[in-house]
Amino acid sequence: MKEFLLAMIIFVAASLVFAEEAPDATSKETAPLESVEPHHHPAAVMEGDLDSVVTGKDVIPNFAAHPTIVSKQSGNWFDVSTWQQARVPHADDVVRIEQGHAVNYNGISDAALASLGIKGTLTFDTAMSSRIKVGTILVYREGRMNVGTLASPIAGNVKVEIIIANRSLATWGPDRATGAYDPLQYGTGLISFGEVNMHGKEMSPTWIRLAQEPRAGQNTLVLASSPTGWSVGDKLVLPDTRQTPLVKKWQIEPVTPIELQLEEMIIADISGNTIRLTRPLVYDHLGGRDTDGNLIGMPHIGNLSRNIVVRSENSGGVRGHSMFTERSKVDIRYVSFVDMGRTTAKPLDNTVITDNVVAHIGTNQIGRYPIHMHHHMGPVNTSNDGYQFVLVGNAIDNGAKWGIAVHNSHFGLVDGNVVYDVEGAGIITEEGNERENVFSNNFVVKVGTIIKSLYEPRYGGVAEIGRHHGFSDFGYEGSALWFTGNDDYVTGNVAANAAYAGVMYNARSKGFVNNQPLVPNFRGADIDDLTQWTSYKKTFAPEIRMSRNNEVYASGVGIWVGFAGVVGQLSDYLLWNIKQTGLYSQRNISAAYDNITIIGNQAVSNKNYIGTINIGIDLHNPRYQAGHVVLRNIRVEGFNLGIDLPAFLLPVEPQFGLAPPRITIVDDAFLRNYVNVREHSPLVGSKYTLLKDVEFEQNMGPQNKFLSLKPAAIATRIVPPFSLSTVTELSRTYVYNYDKQSGNDFQLFFKEQSPGHVMVAREYPAGNLLANQNCPTVGLTNQQCWDQFGVANLKDVAPCKDTSRIEIDGFTCPISDAATLEELLSLIPEI
Repeated sequence: MKEFLLAMIIFVAASLVFAEEAPDATSKETAPLESVEPHHHPAAVMEGDLDSVVTGKDVIPNFAAHPTIVSKQSGNWFDVSTWQQARVPHADDVVRIEQGHAVNYNGISDAALASLGIKGTLTFDTAMSSRIKVGTILVYREGRMNVGTLASPIAGNVKVEIIIANRSLATWGPDRATGAYDPLQYGTGLISFGEVNMHGKEMSPTWIRLAQEPRAGQNTLVLASSPTGWSVGDKLVLPDTRQTPLVKKWQIEPVTPIELQLEEMIIADISGNTIRLTRPLVYDHLGGRDTDGNLIGMPHIGNLSRNIVVRSENSGGVRGHSMFTERSKVDIRYVSFVDMGRTTAKPLDNTVITDNVVAHIGTNQIGRYPIHMHHHMGPVNTSNDGYQFVLVGNAIDNGAKWGIAVHNSHFGLVDGNVVYDVEGAGIITEEGNERENVFSNNFVVKVGTIIKSLYEPRYGGVAEIGRHHGFSDFGYEGSALWFTGNDDYVTGNVAANAAYAGVMYNARSKGFVNNQPLVPNFRGADIDDLTQWTSYKKTFAPEIRMSRNNEVYASGVGIWVGFAGVVGQLSDYLLWNIKQTGLYSQRNISAAYDNITIIGNQAVSNKNYIGTINIGIDLHNPRYQAGHVVLRNIRVEGFNLGIDLPAFLLPVEPQFGLAPPRITIVDDAFLRNYVNVREHSPLVGSKYTLLKDVEFEQNMGPQNKFLSLKPAAIATRIVPPFSLSTVTELSRTYVYNYDKQSGNDFQLFFKEQSPGHVMVAREYPAGNLLANQNCPTVGLTNQQCWDQFGVANLKDVAPCKDTSRIEIDGFTCPISDAATLEELLSLIPEI
């Protein structure tokens, strides 16, 4: 059997989506900034036979091709007359329900079936508790599995368990029971090409904000409203709400995790909006407060219990997974997936097949997650309306690498889910081409391991050194909501206790310039018909459709946006008790942020290791572009540094012809931090900054020689000499209505721009004078060099030495070229 199957397999070298349309990574116009490796889902084609199910992207073993028991007619599972063999399925059976037969599952069995193939209909009784244990469930294209439906959900007093049996994967030869040979490790899970409905008892909501701050010793929780569908015995999770200090910048020794003060709890009694717990709380779970002590955010609790449970038999054994692909019709509501998911956050290690020979069996195979929408087209949708798949109100409890993965799948609804205790990402879009999915009202808690020191994973969690699959290996760092593309709706979600980012937009896994996906033109577009898809080759992919009203707390980073091209707008975010960075926005073309509130705890921030600072909004990267950024209606307080402005805005040569204005705008802001704004000398090219209607208040903190020796409204910094620094390029900073005082306008000049400042030699490496960074005659003052060569620091000489605004590190002089600013602003439609 093994030799036969290997002889049938022809593996095609292809990227994850439509390899024939992938950009040429070697061409000058599409080459990425760093080399890009395609995803390592092995695209495959297999000649049709009974032992495989072939799609445009996968060849999956037919785990029920050789049944030991087959349905004879419609009937009850536990009725011998239902089966051709005149007996009930037992342990190690390969069961197949034939097309046209409707079997009702109405009992409890702990006999571990080897596999179950559904070509007809399998329906779980909605009024009777039931349990089935099986290695692999395969729902064929013509098959249907109903575990409750929207019209007839599983009754509230009934529990249904689907246990994925702890069966070894048939990676070295055919399975002794099924005969399936599975080197790519699809088995031990639920795989659907057909229809799957799962509808448990409805909960509204599945997670909820608290009305009172929980304190250690209390056994009662008061909720902001009264939930329905919650019951005695339900398992709850309450996040750690603390901001913890950064104890050091780097750790040579193994990283030290913080002792997370998250708590799992059980409901002893519930009445209205009051819950009594089976035991008192061990820790305080306080809300977020601003500098004046005003409450700005409260923690939430998530309910992890559902009356439909899909779980692995052994969380430490061969764990199960679920995969919904092709035209599967998927509607899953109020189901818990417990101890599911086999792919971990460790480096990927995939099976390798070369010349029809299995050269290596993977030890961490990609693509095996608790819920995986995998190259999912959904049903043909001639009316082009509604959702192509529905995932509502579910719970992921202990989900290995990713909780819910949406991979080249579109127009779906992911709403009201609770994702708890995963390693890499809570909810993720994998390919970057995902279109118009709605990610709404989800609660993601405990992703990755929060450590005591600064945590800066490479490229935000992509291609870490030692991961031999390169850019195909990403999303391992511990972010709650990860979006590899922009073209979705993200609203009403809450993330807590993420080791890295609460919300991440990161196209790095597909490369920076080369994130040019194929996007379906309509719902149900055929994955094999390229006329039904639009290619974004040689242009940037769509911007964010909606990203608003999301909240992140007690995490490393609030929002991380990088390599995302023309981002669009994020708005109405609340970020509190953030450890490292509230908003990171770098390596984009343009981005806009509106009504973002970022509150840190200044007392905790002041305890950070002196060589490490936390930052409210970080636009500065010493080597990469920030892009054109607009910040409006921004509130940042409680950080060592409020806003770190960019040094590098855009490349000299625009990408794909896009050339947005080289200006950063902060319009209408309240800043209250140790240092509120830091401005840098330019990198690569010229840059402009506008600070308009910004109110500054400085918080006290310890002196920091790496930032400022005293609290400051605006600090300035000359970038040290290296290959990209361009200290003699033009850089202008305009301030209008300073401290929200109408008419208090000025232009900021660095003290290094004073007429008498000597332009010292800038060398990199030592002994090598950098071009465009020095006065042609080294040792002249700014004024002398300007008069002789038209060269000066930041390409201008300060016309005044006004230092009366003592909280500003620099000269504040009258604005002399307002026309230049007006011209720039005229190029921005939203200004």
